[in-house]
Amino acid sequence: MRQRTEAPERRRDDLLDAAREIVLEKGVAGLTVDEVTARAAVAKGTFYLYFRSKQQLVAALQDRFVDDLTARQRIELDQLDTGDWMGRLLLWMESSIRGYLAHAHLHDALFHHPGSHDAAHEADPSINAHAAALVELLEAGTAAGAFRLFDPRAAAIVLYNTMHGTADHLVEQAQRRPADHSADLVDTVVTECLELCRRYVGPAG
Repeated sequence: MRQRTEAPERRRDDLLDAAREIVLEKGVAGLTVDEVTARAAVAKGTFYLYFRSKQQLVAALQDRFVDDLTARQRIELDQLDTGDWMGRLLLWMESSIRGYLAHAHLHDALFHHPGSHDAAHEADPSINAHAAALVELLEAGTAAGAFRLFDPRAAAIVLYNTMHGTADHLVEQAQRRPADHSADLVDTVVTECLELCRRYVGPAG
């Protein structure tokens, strides 16, 4: 019984894994259903049991990218004291920036291809799990009295776009001037973002 429930999930993951490899090599434009099924070693008909189209497959890859980043952050956040709201916010900001930088090639391939709609850049918790995690953090920290925020959800939009704009800038700098790009630049910009967070959200009182 357990194998019967796990097998479909495994096949879907195999298709996503194969698609991810192709996107990294060729971009979304080079992604085809035939190559995905060949690499996943499944029949073409199996693909359509899980995805209606290439577009739905790409959307699933986008969702997995965001969900994986959010899951990694939750593991990191769980290492902090539950009452350390400022520490949790600073960790969220830094790990978000560094997480996107670490997977910049995949992120750009998935979210910046022609005709894409970049849901990962939308600080809307109803469609973006990563943004939802930030809203949850800010609301909880404000309720606990750790943050001085009039509207935590509005603050999440500001901070989310600060994070994404910062990561995008660092990626662009690395692409345009790789010889001048260094860990020092990343550290400096991240430090400024963390200082902005401290000043923006509080402390309360």
